[in-house]
Amino acid sequence: MSKNILLAGASGLVGGHILDVLDDGNSELTLLLRNKLQEKTHLKQVVTDFNSLDELDELNNIDEVYIAIGKKLSLFDLIYLKKEKRKDFEKVDFDCIKNIAIYAKKLGAKSIGLISAIGANEKSRNVYLNTKERIEKEIIAMSFEKVVIARPSHLLGKRKNEEISVLISVFENITNILGHLMIGPLKKYRNVHASNVANSLVSKMNNTDSGIHILDFNDFKN
Repeated sequence: MSKNILLAGASGLVGGHILDVLDDGNSELTLLLRNKLQEKTHLKQVVTDFNSLDELDELNNIDEVYIAIGKKLSLFDLIYLKKEKRKDFEKVDFDCIKNIAIYAKKLGAKSIGLISAIGANEKSRNVYLNTKERIEKEIIAMSFEKVVIARPSHLLGKRKNEEISVLISVFENITNILGHLMIGPLKKYRNVHASNVANSLVSKMNNTDSGIHILDFNDFKN
């Protein structure tokens, strides 16, 4: 069935894979981003800073929205985010996501798909994890008919026009091996390829189930 879909974050790692899945010619697809993608000129692309969405007049009614944006952080930032970085992080990972969801709701979106993170917990003293669950709850409180939240652990995959650092390569090699030891409740902390997360999120959004759905490693399929 053809749908009108809004995608925020198509230039990112998971967002790029979501775009690859959605760009099949079966739906009307609009990208909400800061800079246009030259390789996707056949799609409608709306450039914005995500802070002044109400001023946009390029968009019509939509059926569903995917939000895959987030402030790029180092491995050390994920463990402890310095106070001077927190405002910029929350502006993207909380304020901008909230703005997009509100805007999509005004445009008629019934379903929303969100990329979050494993371990999201508003009671955590870790700023990253605390913010992730707080924005999840904001989204849920908006009363979309369907909410699908993907909570991956470390994402594998190469971002376009960006080389993987030596530190990340070493980290991934070690954690990929250790992942085999993670069983039972620890399995959800295994590394996962971004394409698997994207495929599973789109698949869940496409089924007929309404309500709130949380996806983790056990749900991420090729």
